[in-house]
Amino acid sequence: MKYSKLILSLVVSFIAIGLLITACDNRIVDPLDYTITSMNSDVTVIYSDGDEMTYATIQVMVKDSDNFAVFGQEVQFKSNIGYLTPAEAITDSSGLATVKFHDGNSFGMATIEAIVGSVSESIEIYVDGVPPQDVSSIGFDVSEQVQISVQGTGGMETFELVASLYDSSGQLITQPKNVLFELLYAPDGTNINNIGLSDSTYSIAGKASVNINSGGHSGIVTCRVSTRTLEGALISSSKSNIVVASGFTHTVEFGIGGHSSGTDMGSGMWKVQISALLNDIEGNPVAAGTAVYFSLPEEPEWASVVAAAYVNNLNAMGDSLAGVAYSYLNYNGSHTNDAVAVRIETGLGDIFEGELILPLQFPTIDIAAVPIHIDWWGPTPADQSTEIRLTVKDGQNNPIDNQEVLFSSTLGQPQQPSPPDTGDPYTGLTGIVNGEHGRLDKEVEFNILECPEPIPSPPGTTTGVVTAQILGTNTSNQVTIILRRY
Repeated sequence: MKYSKLILSLVVSFIAIGLLITACDNRIVDPLDYTITSMNSDVTVIYSDGDEMTYATIQVMVKDSDNFAVFGQEVQFKSNIGYLTPAEAITDSSGLATVKFHDGNSFGMATIEAIVGSVSESIEIYVDGVPPQDVSSIGFDVSEQVQISVQGTGGMETFELVASLYDSSGQLITQPKNVLFELLYAPDGTNINNIGLSDSTYSIAGKASVNINSGGHSGIVTCRVSTRTLEGALISSSKSNIVVASGFTHTVEFGIGGHSSGTDMGSGMWKVQISALLNDIEGNPVAAGTAVYFSLPEEPEWASVVAAAYVNNLNAMGDSLAGVAYSYLNYNGSHTNDAVAVRIETGLGDIFEGELILPLQFPTIDIAAVPIHIDWWGPTPADQSTEIRLTVKDGQNNPIDNQEVLFSSTLGQPQQPSPPDTGDPYTGLTGIVNGEHGRLDKEVEFNILECPEPIPSPPGTTTGVVTAQILGTNTSNQVTIILRRY
């Protein structure tokens, strides 16, 4: 009876143990259902230093079919060169298995493979045969101000910013280093490599570069470049003299060469330089290189303009000016002082118009007095006048209308001008007189008391000099009037 109870107890125990083992087996997930969701290294380059001073830390993430991290799973690692410690690793509670890759006195491209069940992933790490170099300083290659233009304005919209990495002896670091560029301050839209406000790159032969691209606004840009030493210390430098300077054309101011600045082209034609100053909405000159197309919208038969130009092109003296586009206007000198409408179209399709007054070129004054002398006989009036007749011409003998002339006289008094009236007795405007262009007649009145008495013998005689000067120039001429009193 005792044996029967013992046998029964043993049978029950074996059954319980079997059920327990079966229950545990049912909780184990087949590794075939695991996946390696990520595999990475903290560095992409290590150095063949013959010991374990430099290494790469490899991490593998293992998850199950429900995307949960797998704990306690063995991961095998292999490499074509070098070695791994350990060669097999167990995932932690976060599903991560971590090993170290060492150079093993070899160099070249190492392929590290991680294997879980039937799945595997691999990454590459370069083993450099040169001992590691440490960074002591970093700085930008260009210390001067950098200027770019607002996107779409036609100027330079990007700039390659280069930084150099140096060791403690001032030599360039030849090994690749990870370098971070950051925009600490920038107008809206300005970016690095069309990515954003920061981007990283690896140095090549001690130099790292990125492209600074403008956006739709102008302003100051401050960029910081940084890297880390072998011990992890931060090395950085900042550049704050980057300017997004020029926006879209907002205003245009037209200009034309002054008097006697033109070139004699013959047949009465002159060539004179004209200009257009293009500013953005903030009053800054627009970008150099912005295309400008000149035209004369009224299409006069007596004038033409050189159409093609661009901002910051060279003027007649071989110089350039920020925001200014130069061109040339040809015109017949007989239209001097006439207004001509001028138009520009920018490379962005914007149109601006203005008006220019055609300047006088190398003028001359022909002058005469009728009569040339004034005589006082007996009962003649105390006030008598002579008519100053003059003609203004340019350097090619084109008669010039609408030219203001200033009069002065050592004796006598210039009279009020006849139409067109300038409102000033000392000035006058040339025009058409008796069918002749460029003419101006001016009365100058003298008084008998301005002439000496005929004592001791007649006549008393003196002279008055009348001067005509083209206003705003040094061009003048004179005529002498003889005064005689009997």
